[in-house]
Amino acid sequence: MNSAQQPDYSQYSLHDFVLDDSFRQWVFEPDEQRMTFWHGIMLRHPEQQGLIDEAASLLLHLHARYDDLTDASQQRIWQVLDQAFDNQKATSIPVRPLTVWQRFTTGRTAFGWQTAASLTGLLLLAGGLVYYQLMPRQMRIHTAFGENRSVTLPDGSRVLLNGNTTLTYTDRWNDNQSREVWLDGEGFFTVTKKKSPSGRIKFVTHTPGLDITVLGTQFNVNTRRGNTAVTLIEGRVQLSKPNEPSGRVIDMKPGQFAASQPNIETVVVKPEKPQLHTSWVEHQFAFDDTPLSDIAQQLRDTYGLEVVFEDSDLASRRFTGNLSDQSIETLLTTLSLTFDLTVQRNGDRIRLRHNP
Repeated sequence: MNSAQQPDYSQYSLHDFVLDDSFRQWVFEPDEQRMTFWHGIMLRHPEQQGLIDEAASLLLHLHARYDDLTDASQQRIWQVLDQAFDNQKATSIPVRPLTVWQRFTTGRTAFGWQTAASLTGLLLLAGGLVYYQLMPRQMRIHTAFGENRSVTLPDGSRVLLNGNTTLTYTDRWNDNQSREVWLDGEGFFTVTKKKSPSGRIKFVTHTPGLDITVLGTQFNVNTRRGNTAVTLIEGRVQLSKPNEPSGRVIDMKPGQFAASQPNIETVVVKPEKPQLHTSWVEHQFAFDDTPLSDIAQQLRDTYGLEVVFEDSDLASRRFTGNLSDQSIETLLTTLSLTFDLTVQRNGDRIRLRHNP
């Protein structure tokens, strides 16, 4: 959507979200482009998260059967219906009183039509609310800078999310259909193997650069700024570029690392030490001849820190070592001692320079 044509979602009400065509398409027919767009909206307007969740839930609850609802859900529906009826009475338009003859000839008909119209509206509302209760809901989990969070998916698979990461999925999965999640950031996946009469059920992780299809495995995914990196720990993984012809897949073996960049067709696959990319799961930094510029980018992505190098040559210096990631200060102190640096920190801004 062109930014000039984009509505001001920061001012949207629940009613506005429910009626917005783009929002409805994302809820009912999510794809990579829509997921990316609405993830961006939520990141720019976190104050609207509650309304977005409620609007999505209202739209998705349209197929449920009333008999399947709990007593609490039924009570909630009637509360909404009562409120809707009260609002209708409060906003009714005053009319001139009818004559005795008009009341006699039209009173019953008018009352009947008004009652029917009201009941129709309320029944439609009730139907929407009932539908809302049983349809799958979009789940969106976002971690703050520096936060790790473990998420259990509907099939029992687990995802450990690194800081500044968004995971999206539906809260119910069909037993015979592929399991799908969308990741923006970094996550470590432990996937549960599932079978159906027709064979194993795939698990697909969608990222901006790659679709990662697995049958039961452990792997790490890092997707930042359009780049996607996959590290396979165990099992089997197939990689494919979104929107490319089916059949073009890359098989990965345990211990391999794959990287994809925007506008570059080739996916680079090579052997690499898995712990370099999964150390964060154990609350560790692991660097092996790593440029300081890459370390700075990691601190920006995961912790929201801005690292400034006063000497451009300093950014290309390389560091090797394992450290706990529980204290950024420990990492900064180690770098300062290793490279004889002065470290100045002001909030989230860190300045590095050589000592005189």
